[in-house]
Amino acid sequence: MRPATLSLALTAAFVPMAAGAQQWRTIESARQLTNTAPATVNVSFAGGKFELRPLPGPLLYQMQLHYDEQVADAVHEFDAGNHRLTLGMSHANMGWRALRAMKDNEGGRMTLGLNPSVPIDLDLELGGAQAEVELGGMRVKNLKLKIGLAGGRFSFSSPNQAEMEKLSLDVGLGGVEFENLGNANAAEIDVNGGMDGINLDFGDSVMRNVTINADVAFGGLKIRIPNSVGVTIREETKLGSFKPQGFTKVNGAWFTPNWNQASKHVTIVANTAMGGLEVEHAAP
Repeated sequence: MRPATLSLALTAAFVPMAAGAQQWRTIESARQLTNTAPATVNVSFAGGKFELRPLPGPLLYQMQLHYDEQVADAVHEFDAGNHRLTLGMSHANMGWRALRAMKDNEGGRMTLGLNPSVPIDLDLELGGAQAEVELGGMRVKNLKLKIGLAGGRFSFSSPNQAEMEKLSLDVGLGGVEFENLGNANAAEIDVNGGMDGINLDFGDSVMRNVTINADVAFGGLKIRIPNSVGVTIREETKLGSFKPQGFTKVNGAWFTPNWNQASKHVTIVANTAMGGLEVEHAAP
């Protein structure tokens, strides 16, 4: 009889810890790729180190999760009827107790690979995780990211192979950096929060026109856009002495000199408080 290639949990190992009542467990899980139909992927992780990368080959996904089973339950489920993949920790375990127990970088860990040939709506909820996420070359149709107390780096090192309808970013106390965001192929980016700052670096090019809706307090928002792209900034609230370098104000909005000539445009609708907005229209 052939091995059950569609089985989710492949191996599981217990790793005892001496401190307190912690009981650490490591689970490795994977699923065979049977088709490339669009899927919804929900990922939840309380705290520690989180890594996500493209995973070319015969698997839909591959995950390794190291967690304290005293405060959390692992999840690795695939709903074939709805093409929905749920990974990481049970959403019921995403509270403060689990976050405190796993926030140490030497504690909780999750590494995840997703097959880039499958179009996905990706929902990441990372309570206190320090994240390293590479999405270049994947087919991400929608990306929803919620980060609590840590932060991380997110990169599109190569173009997203699907047109992304929306990227939603909700950040608590952790700072977040996006690299080569122009490769995300996104039509709309919604940004909320960011106590320790949010950096959006579009890299050398922008694949399509994009609108950024920003509601940011305290930490501030920094956006770097290549100077080949036309940029306008529309203020929904007063930004004080905000005067972006190289922009001209016309009828209440700021424009770069190349707005009318540029083939690609970025529109920023900003609502900031106590943190400010910084926009750099820079050479690649």
